[in-house]
Amino acid sequence: MKQQNNLRDFDSLFDLLDFFKTEEICTDYLAQLRWNGEPECPYCGHNESYVLNTTKRGKRWKCTKCHKQYSVRIGTIFEESKIPLKKWFVAIYLISSHKKGISSHQLARDLKITQKTAWFLLHRVREAFKPENELFSSLVEIDETYIGGLEKNKHKSKRTPKTQGRSIKTKTPVLGILERKGKVYAIPVTNTKSETILPIIKNKLELGTVVYTDEWKSYKPLSKYYSHSIVNHSADEFVDGEVHTNSIESFWALLKRGLTGIYHHTSDKHLEKYLNEFTFRFNNKKLSEGSKFDVCLANTKGRLDYKTLINNGI
Repeated sequence: MKQQNNLRDFDSLFDLLDFFKTEEICTDYLAQLRWNGEPECPYCGHNESYVLNTTKRGKRWKCTKCHKQYSVRIGTIFEESKIPLKKWFVAIYLISSHKKGISSHQLARDLKITQKTAWFLLHRVREAFKPENELFSSLVEIDETYIGGLEKNKHKSKRTPKTQGRSIKTKTPVLGILERKGKVYAIPVTNTKSETILPIIKNKLELGTVVYTDEWKSYKPLSKYYSHSIVNHSADEFVDGEVHTNSIESFWALLKRGLTGIYHHTSDKHLEKYLNEFTFRFNNKKLSEGSKFDVCLANTKGRLDYKTLINNGI
């Protein structure tokens, strides 16, 4: 495979803006990341194309097999968008570098677009944050948390009774799996019963992996498949040598501060996208800001239209 050339490690927003002066520079940079010098037709998959003269619509290629014309946007989150790539790149940089994210209202002001457009743009960028299908095999912490249901902020007459603890009357449970000194995976679940969470865990962990959890009863079957140790939180036991869930709980704290402080509210049907955003930043936290930008830009394949976003419950 050819080496990526002419890629920049942007260590600041100013550096990024200084480099991407024109739409053509943005197009060439995206093409380099997407195709690595070998354009691939999004219609037939053929890898032999030639560049047409740049038009008002921007740089375009023509496939030598199906003879269709295409731009670097086709088949990506940028398809059918009238927003210049420069604004898209600024948005991607801000989303990937801000530890707790950026709201659609703030992004709208920064890019001089409407809030509705900014909201749609954010969700399209989150398409690039979908987690990879990989197995965890090192020391793993597993825990669950609950999003929403801040009953204490409501008037007493409007509070839902019996919502304390693990109640899901007004809260959405989220399962988290964190590999120490590695990556984290988080997904909303309908409940935290063994029959719900065990298939998810088995799909993410190699057999025999060392697993640490709290004393929640749904984790008991894990000992059949993994080296399972428990820390008993109900007995005020939080660390027993290497056995603890402090790392995943630190991630929960970061997630909740971001959801509450930046986004304020997330609906159940979009919660998974927000989780993907936070796990992407966590999993790439050791990378430079420019490298995170490149990783995100390289994973922008796949189109999301507005009708699908608002109707299909994704």
